[in-house]
Amino acid sequence: MSTEGYLVGLVICVNELSDKLKHCVVDVGGAAPINVVTNAPNVAKRTEGKKVIVAPVGVSVGDVNIQKRSVGGVVSEGMLLDSPGMGWSGGAAGNAVLVPDSHAPGSPAPSTRPRGDGDGAAEAATPVSSAGADKKAAKEQAKAAAKAAREARKAGKASKKGDKGAKPLGEAKTEGDGEGEGEDAAAEE
Repeated sequence: MSTEGYLVGLVICVNELSDKLKHCVVDVGGAAPINVVTNAPNVAKRTEGKKVIVAPVGVSVGDVNIQKRSVGGVVSEGMLLDSPGMGWSGGAAGNAVLVPDSHAPGSPAPSTRPRGDGDGAAEAATPVSSAGADKKAAKEQAKAAAKAAREARKAGKASKKGDKGAKPLGEAKTEGDGEGEGEDAAAEE
C-alpha cells in the first residue's frame, strides 16, 4: 500500500463536536494548520501535542480521494489514518496512529510502523519509553506481591486446617475421657 502524500501532523488542539466527532487543528508543516474532523475514539484533549498521520486533501486512501468537505459543521481538510489505513498489521482499526516525537510535522509518514526500540536515538530516550519501562516494572511488582499474598493465604489455610484436624486428636489422647464422649454421643442417637 502506498503512503505517498501522507504527512506527519502535530495536533494543536481538539474540540468535541458531538459524542463521536472531534475537530482537530493539525500542523502539517504548511503555512497554516489544517482542520481535520475525525471519529477516532483515541483522539481527545489528551491528544493535543501528539503526532499523528494525516492524509491531506488530494491524497487517496485506498479507493477514496480525500477532498474538503463539511463534517459536523466544520470543513475538514484531511483524514487521520489508522494502522489498517497505513497497510500495517496490528493496531486498532479506527484509532488514529500516533507517531514518536522524532518525526517532524510535515515530514512524510513512515512507511512502516515506528517503534521505540531503536528506531532512532531520540526515540529511545523519550519519556514514553521510560514510562513504559516503569509501568512494566510496577506490573511485575504487583504480580509478585499478588503471588506472595496467595502463598500466604494458602499457608494460613493449611495451618488452620492442620490445627483443626490436630486439636480433636490431641484432646482425645490427652484427656482420656475422649472415648466416653464418643460413647455418649452414640448412645444418644
